[in-house]
Amino acid sequence: EDSPTLLSLLDSCRSGMGSRMLRLWLTLPSRDRAIAGARHDAIARLIDAGVEPLRDALRHVSDVERITARIALRQVRPRELTGLRATLLALPDLRAQAPIGTPLLDDLHAALQPSPDIAEVLARTLADEPAVLLRDGGVIASGFDAELDELRAISQNCDAFLVDLETRERTRTGIGNLRVQYNKVHGFYIEVTSSGLDRVPMDYQRRQTLKNAERFITPELKAFEDKALSAQDRALAREKLLYEQLLDALQENLATLSRTARALAALDALAALAERAATLNWCRPEFVGHPCIEIEGGRHPVVEARLAESGGGDFIANDTRLDAKTRMLVITGPNMGGKSTYMRQVALIALLAAIGSYVPARACRLGPIDAIHTRIGAADDLANAQSTFMLEMTEAAAIVHGATEHSLVLMDEIGRGTSTFDGLALAGAIASHLHDRNRAFTLFATHYFELTEFPKKHERAINVHVSAAESGEHDIVFLHAIEAGPASRSYGVQVARLAGMPGSLIRQARSTLDALETQQRMADAQIDLFAAPPAPPPAAESSALERALAALQPDTLSPREALDALYQLKSLIREQP
Repeated sequence: EDSPTLLSLLDSCRSGMGSRMLRLWLTLPSRDRAIAGARHDAIARLIDAGVEPLRDALRHVSDVERITARIALRQVRPRELTGLRATLLALPDLRAQAPIGTPLLDDLHAALQPSPDIAEVLARTLADEPAVLLRDGGVIASGFDAELDELRAISQNCDAFLVDLETRERTRTGIGNLRVQYNKVHGFYIEVTSSGLDRVPMDYQRRQTLKNAERFITPELKAFEDKALSAQDRALAREKLLYEQLLDALQENLATLSRTARALAALDALAALAERAATLNWCRPEFVGHPCIEIEGGRHPVVEARLAESGGGDFIANDTRLDAKTRMLVITGPNMGGKSTYMRQVALIALLAAIGSYVPARACRLGPIDAIHTRIGAADDLANAQSTFMLEMTEAAAIVHGATEHSLVLMDEIGRGTSTFDGLALAGAIASHLHDRNRAFTLFATHYFELTEFPKKHERAINVHVSAAESGEHDIVFLHAIEAGPASRSYGVQVARLAGMPGSLIRQARSTLDALETQQRMADAQIDLFAAPPAPPPAAESSALERALAALQPDTLSPREALDALYQLKSLIREQP
């Protein structure tokens, strides 16, 4: 969960509702390019106007979306309502920081103007710093309700009364250390230590005995206790009633509050995307009507950010061009060379453009894309009793059934979960199906070098490879650049050496590899993976016995007819050669 993701890179939102809105855009991107285009316009305007003043204003916004939901459920707490109050009162200043000038920003600007009655009611009703829970009291503002103020005055006069009573009782009894106190368990009491018990008056009634003291109550203190505690209970009941009335008033404005919450969340998400675009040097994608994916200097946003954080150097940008004439790239190259990273970056750029974000590239032009289908990565699903290969085939089946000519398909190392021949045959057949029938834009990475022959018989496919160079006798340097043509070799042994395999093991593997490559060169014939499937053999002519059996209708035969038919079949068997 701590691994960097596209969402964690994009989410510089100032509020929880902004983060949730951004997550929603990523997980449920719209196919309506007008929505994405409106967001592109808004981001461009925010960048031009300077987005940081708006983001500073959004920093102090409460989670209006969740507060509104809790109001609807009548479960909102007093402190949450003070947060709502502060946000509503701050909206005029926030609107002043929000640029206008695009249809989307104009709509959001208008939605940030809720009825002033809501903020006014909250300001009059709630205390400046209410208790966390309603049951603790002190939630309703002083001066809002005369009856509540009167009840509170009775409770608040307790301290003065107790000090006065303590002074009078010390004078009357001559007990200098006598104390008048209160706790929630025993209420009000007069405490006298053991040394003063012989001077306790007759009107003192024992309430509690302690180890070194006694606690008493007098008729006067009892009468005050009844009055004070009754006032506290009645004040709390009055506060609860007033709070419920406040919730009733707020529920009449739920639609307005929800509209304000959505506008704040969208503005926060757009401001985050604008900040990311400006900070990370992303470009605005261009939408066109004809089918194409043209990316100049594309980069994987998450990997690039991780390299920058770790000081791992600059990310190697790559171009991508798919159109009506080139719909499939067959990608080969060494393990760890960057095939999967390249494929993912193309998908992420398409996704970012679809949600209305700028993209990590120098330039980007995209035609209509209705879906992104991926078959990347493999792991057993033990809970559902599915092997790696079964998962591969299940996901691949969903792709070949669901992809259209407007889809982007990523197929990474399909077929590696089974035997070499099975995997190669399936990979070739899947590539042919995607090319000939689905006609989807496809990035097809493979470790089967036999598939580099695929473009020779499929005109809309071309070979590309991730470049690498040998350094010294057996070392390899990954260049991570996408170049035209197939890879010359996979460099698997060199990668194993980089992974720390023992030298003796590497030497044995290299010797075995040399022998296998020699055998391959000596082979006289190769199977044509992409030839048309052989025609089925002609159907054999049916025999007289088969025709007689086919003509029988057992349910309609009488016993005599069934016996005659049996003798006839026996005769036909004797006549067979």
